[in-house]
Amino acid sequence: MTLDFNPEGKLTFNRFSKLGAWYIFALSIIATVAIVGQFLIQDHLQDQLSDSRVINLAGQQRYKSQWIVKMSVLLYTDIDHQHFPDKIHPLEDLLEQWKEGHYGLKHGSEKLNLPAENSDQVIRMFQELEPYFINVYNSAKHIVDYQKGNPKDIAELNQTINKLLDNETLFLRKMDQIVFQYDSEAREKVSTLSKLEYILLFISIAVILLEILFVFRPTTIQVNKTVNQLITSEKNAKQLSKEIGALYTSLEKSYEQISHINLPVENPRLLAKADRGGNIIFVTDLFEELAKKEIRDTGIPLTQLFDGIENPGDMMDEVVETVSEGNHWQGEVYFRDAKGGECWIDMTITPVYNDLNEIEELLILGTDLTMRKQAERNMNVKSRAEIEKKINQQKFRSVLILEGQEEERKRIAMDIHDGIGQMLTSLKFQIESINLKESEKAEGKIAEVDQLIKQIIKEVRKVTFNLKPTVLGDYGLQAALNVFIQEIGKLVDIKLIYKTEGELYRLPQKIENNIFRIIQEAINNAIKYSGADVIEIFLRQTENDLTILVKDEGKGFDPKIVEARSVNIESGRGFFNMYERTEYVNGRLEIVSDPGKGTTVTLTVPMRNAVLVD
Repeated sequence: MTLDFNPEGKLTFNRFSKLGAWYIFALSIIATVAIVGQFLIQDHLQDQLSDSRVINLAGQQRYKSQWIVKMSVLLYTDIDHQHFPDKIHPLEDLLEQWKEGHYGLKHGSEKLNLPAENSDQVIRMFQELEPYFINVYNSAKHIVDYQKGNPKDIAELNQTINKLLDNETLFLRKMDQIVFQYDSEAREKVSTLSKLEYILLFISIAVILLEILFVFRPTTIQVNKTVNQLITSEKNAKQLSKEIGALYTSLEKSYEQISHINLPVENPRLLAKADRGGNIIFVTDLFEELAKKEIRDTGIPLTQLFDGIENPGDMMDEVVETVSEGNHWQGEVYFRDAKGGECWIDMTITPVYNDLNEIEELLILGTDLTMRKQAERNMNVKSRAEIEKKINQQKFRSVLILEGQEEERKRIAMDIHDGIGQMLTSLKFQIESINLKESEKAEGKIAEVDQLIKQIIKEVRKVTFNLKPTVLGDYGLQAALNVFIQEIGKLVDIKLIYKTEGELYRLPQKIENNIFRIIQEAINNAIKYSGADVIEIFLRQTENDLTILVKDEGKGFDPKIVEARSVNIESGRGFFNMYERTEYVNGRLEIVSDPGKGTTVTLTVPMRNAVLVD
C-alpha cells in the first residue's frame, strides 16, 4: 500500500481522470456509430442502385417477350411490314438479348451490371418461370429456322406457334410476379434503411445524453466548486501580497548590487584615427585584436568598424555634429566581432586641431567593457532566478497553508454538524416528548435525556480538545500528549504505548502548540496508513533538547514522498505542515520509512528557552 497524505487531492485527480476516460469513451461510441452507420447506409444505397437496374431490366424482359411473339407471328405469316423488311435477323438478335437478360437476372452478369444476389423467393419464382421461358425461346427459334429454309411439317409449325402464344401469356404472368417481387424487396430495403437511420440517430442522442449526465454535469459541478474555492482564496491572497512585496523589495536590492561589480576599469586606449569627416585613416592592432579581424581598408566611415551596430547613420551624424562644435563624443557601443561574439566599448572621439585651429583628424579612444557587461548580465540572471524561486516557494507555501486552514474549518464544521448538532436535535425531541402525567415513561425519558446530555458534553470536549487541548496550556506537553493518546486509544483498535523520560520542562506556549500538532499529525498518519498493531510514542527531555519519537512496524512508504515535499503538492499536506512547524520551533524533523518494515518519525527541539517545572 502506498501512503497518501493528500487523499482529497488524489480523489480530485482520479475524478477528473475518470471523467476524461468517460468522455473519450463516449466520443469513441459516437465515432463508431457514425462510421458503422455510414458503412451500412452506403451498402444499402449501393444495393438500391443495383435494385433500380434489376427492376428496369426485369420490365424489359416482359416487353421483349411480347416483341418476340409479335416478330414470330410476322415471320410465321410472312406479312410484309414496313418497319421490319428483314424479320429474321432482328428476331435472332432480340432472342439473344432476351436470353442474356433472363440468365443475367437469374445468375448475375458483370456485362449487364447485375448482381448475383437474388432472394430465395425470387430464385423459386425463376425456377417456376424457366419452363415457359424455354418454350417461348425454342418456339421462336423453330419459326426462325422455318423461314431460313428448313421446311417442317405445317402441322408442327402450327403447333409451335400455338405453343409460343400459350407460353408467352404464362411467361408474362410469372415475369410480372418477379418484377413485383423485385419492387417489394427494394421497398423493404428502403424501409430497413429508414429504420437503421432512426436507430443510429437514437443511439447518438442516447450517447450524448449519457455524456451530458455522467461527464459534462459532474465536470460543471466540480468546476463550480473549484471556482468558489478560488473566490474564497482570493480574499486570503491579498494578505499574501504583502509577503510577496517584501520579496520584490529584496529583488530590487539585488539589482542594485549589480552596479558594484568589482572588476578593474581600464584606461582609454587608442583604437583608430579618422579624418575630419569621420572616415578611417588608421586602425590599431588593439582594435583588430578586439574585433578578431584584420582591417586593411581605409577611407571607410568609422561606423563600419563595428559590425551589427544599431542605426549607424544616426550615430555618424551625431558624431560629426558633436565634434564639429568642438566637443568630445562619448558613448557605449555594442557590436559583434568576426566570430559572432558580443563586444562592448566605452568609446570617446576627440578632435585634434592644427596650427590654424582647424580640425585635422579625429582620435577614436576606447575601453573594453565586454567582461564587465557579461558579469553584470550573469549576476542579473542569477539574482532574478533566485528571487523568483523564493517567490514561487512562498506562493506555494501560502497556498498550502490556506488549504490547510480550509480543511481544518471543514473538519470542525462536520464534527459540530454531524455530532453535536444531531445530538442537540435528538435532545430537543426527547425533551418535547416528556409527558409529566405519565410518571413512569417520564422517568425513562429523563434518564435518556441525561445520558444524551453526557454524550453531548463528551463530544464538545472532543471537539474543543482537537482545536486546542486545555491541558496543554495548563500542564504542558507531556500531559497533553498523555491525554491525547488515551482519548484516541479509546477510538481505535491499535495499541498505543506512551513513554516519557527526563525532568519536566516547559517551553513557550507557541512552541509547545506546534510540537503537539507535529506529533498529533504523526500519530494520526500512523493510525490511518501504517496498518500496524502497535504504535510507540517516546518522549525524552533534557536540559539541552527535547526528543519525541513515533514508531510503527507497519506497511511503510516510499521515502521519495518525503524528499519531494517542498516542490510537489502531491507529496502530502501533512508532511508540509510538519516540516513548516518544525522550522518555526527551530527543530529538526527526520522521517525514515521502508516499505514493508515500518516508519519512524523523530522530532528534536532545542530547549534554550525551557523552564523547569517544580
